[in-house]
Amino acid sequence: MATSRRKQLTEEMKAAVRNAAASLFAEKGYHSVTMREIAKEAGCSHTAIYLYFKNKEDLLQQIAIPPLLELEQRLLAQTNNEALDSMDKIMAAIGEYVVFCLTHGSLQTVLFTSGSVRVDVVEPELEVNRIRNRLFSHIMSLLQEATQTTDANRTLNNGRILVYYLQGFIHTYTDHSEPVESLLERILPIFNEGIQILVTGMRNP
Repeated sequence: MATSRRKQLTEEMKAAVRNAAASLFAEKGYHSVTMREIAKEAGCSHTAIYLYFKNKEDLLQQIAIPPLLELEQRLLAQTNNEALDSMDKIMAAIGEYVVFCLTHGSLQTVLFTSGSVRVDVVEPELEVNRIRNRLFSHIMSLLQEATQTTDANRTLNNGRILVYYLQGFIHTYTDHSEPVESLLERILPIFNEGIQILVTGMRNP
């Protein structure tokens, strides 16, 4: 029983540290936050925190990797849906991305940008950045198919333009007072129209 109780307390403390880190990363920025600050916020000593997490990078990865892998599976499900044409696939995948981000509120900035690297880095050091870049490449592949673009640089730039549009939309409504379900019902038609205009325009640069 004692061993089981210790294990439970350890898991509770690890969860408290992850929650504290996510909150501080979102509020102050990943690079500005120290492990000492995270430990204090979580109610953990600045030495004991290293019993649970090796460093800040380890903490970030344990926070971000599981939800990002979940999102990747959602994107791949749309990518592999043979019932959809190329435009419907990218619309469905982007819809999954938007719902994911708005559902996660301010945490989405931690999931996607904390400690991030450029999307054209071939083999990032951290696994979380490899997953982030894979997510971008999935969207880029769908975009390339929908725009029928063969030039690699043009495709990369198109992908960046699309992400700028996505992030502007997402940040406009992150932590909005309106419930996510009713918000999406109200604004997704306008958002989808914007995506269609962008993709159509990219076919004829």
